Amino acid sequence: MEGAPGRMPVNVTEAFSLYDTIQIAKGTVAPAGYGGYADLAGLEEIPFLTVRNRTQVGLAYTNKDSIDSLPFVFHIKDIGVRFISAGRLDKLGDTPTPGDIADFNAARIFESILHYHMGAILKIREDERLAHTVELMPPGTGAFGYTSGAVPSQIQSANQGWPSLQNRWTWREPLSVPRNCVLSVVLKPSTYAKELLAHMPGPSPDMPLVNLADGTQFLARRVSLIRVSLNGAREVQQRGELHY
Repeated sequence: MEGAPGRMPVNVTEAFSLYDTIQIAKGTVAPAGYGGYADLAGLEEIPFLTVRNRTQVGLAYTNKDSIDSLPFVFHIKDIGVRFISAGRLDKLGDTPTPGDIADFNAARIFESILHYHMGAILKIREDERLAHTVELMPPGTGAFGYTSGAVPSQIQSANQGWPSLQNRWTWREPLSVPRNCVLSVVLKPSTYAKELLAHMPGPSPDMPLVNLADGTQFLARRVSLIRVSLNGAREVQQRGELHY
């Protein structure tokens, strides 16, 4: 380096989490996601980490700066897949309509059944490093369930495992992803999962919100999510320092 003979930048490791999310809602288009559950039914693979970046969809949904490759070495420790429904999960009223029942069932299926009927593949370039059922890749975080009243039938227990950070698919030794390498994850729905998705309504834009100031009602979109997250460590240049 000019002006500093014998001095070279040194890479250091720092904890890092990489995540990518698809949105499922009426009016949603690529690269953010899909317009409804039925759109997923026609897919052989649901791709992650190679479709969008945070400039396109926002930091709430991905922290990838590049659509495909990673600009740093990444050592992957674990992976988790989370399904987040925007439908009704608490309870039905005394006189539910068929639409209410269908929406209620769709929400429960999405959050607590689909992952039993999907596979997942993680690749580094074209090297398949994990191929397993999503059931064994719980997210390790998020809501575990809640009660809505004292009646046992109103207890909501739909979940994807106890929300502990250790409750994820963990490699015995970290997977190392070289710098500028393509890292990808795809979910592969089974025939049964596609059958469910094809007949699940919504998510529909009918979540009522009320302006307390004037009493006007607004029907918000319901947005369901599937999020893939990878925890580990990345190698970056030591910030603001050079070492011998």
